[in-house]
Amino acid sequence: MAQIKLGELLIKANVLQESQLKAALAEQAKWGGKLGEILVRMNLVSEDILVRALSKQLAIPAVNLDAVKEIPSHVLNKVPLQTARDFAVLPLQLRDDGKTLVVAIADPLNVRQLDELRAVTKSRIVPNVAGRTAIARAMARFYDDQGELADADTNFKVVDAQGRTVVKNMNAPTAPPPAAAPAARTPAPMPPSPSREMPSVRGGGTGSPVELLRSVEEVQRKEVAALKAMVELLIEKGVFTRDEYLAKVKR
Repeated sequence: MAQIKLGELLIKANVLQESQLKAALAEQAKWGGKLGEILVRMNLVSEDILVRALSKQLAIPAVNLDAVKEIPSHVLNKVPLQTARDFAVLPLQLRDDGKTLVVAIADPLNVRQLDELRAVTKSRIVPNVAGRTAIARAMARFYDDQGELADADTNFKVVDAQGRTVVKNMNAPTAPPPAAAPAARTPAPMPPSPSREMPSVRGGGTGSPVELLRSVEEVQRKEVAALKAMVELLIEKGVFTRDEYLAKVKR
């Protein structure tokens, strides 16, 4: 029996009109992408309705991830966090003494992803369909992401105006920058008069190098966290996929 098209299925279920389907198909012809994700992005159907329609169309079980209360750590560890994010997949259950892995996945027909999951996990993959945002919410609940956030916040360099590295890793002791070689025939500076007293470094004044360095470190930490949050939000909203983002970054 021929597989019914997704658009026709949604129209027969009275959740989509033909004019809306034509608009979504025009968007797909112009920009590419999967019809279901375009329908959700255009607010023509909800993600929950799309998942149920895909489940019926593909004869693949749908899973309500919001109802999943616990996933054992040894099951989560079968799929590395970055792979789970890139593929929009969440491991759910191990069967047959670890030979079979049940996963929730947003694109259950992506043969390349399924083959790679099979290679990474050394298990047969049984896909259940779920929405991308539902998978993202479940990842936030079940995966321990603190280590990755710590790495993102601390593994960077701070350089001075001459391009010298001041801080390479926030977890390592901070070493002062090397002193610049004195210029030839530079006259010795005059001692400051009482009316022009310099700010005290010991007191932690706003002009001290220590306070300035701390300010730079704090700004960079916030920028890294804000950038990560913005990218995740754009991926969640369907502006671009994680694969597209990673391909752009690697150029």
